[in-house]
Amino acid sequence: MNSLNAQIELSEARGETSSNAALCKRLVLAKIQLDRLEQDGTCKDLSALSAARVEFALASRALADALIAQETLGDPYQS
Repeated sequence: MNSLNAQIELSEARGETSSNAALCKRLVLAKIQLDRLEQDGTCKDLSALSAARVEFALASRALADALIAQETLGDPYQS
């Protein structure tokens, strides 16, 4: 049974790593898009700039939430 539990924990850790990698990629892409729009002095599309800011905020919050959840699940003494 210990071997099975170890395999389950390893599988869960890989899933978290994969999920975190996807969230990191989302955040990086959002930051690149936001930087590109902010640095473009000729950009008149304020709705695109607003959407990029919202996506960056959502992506950073999603990554932070995932990391907090991961830490909370990993610490049985945390309330």
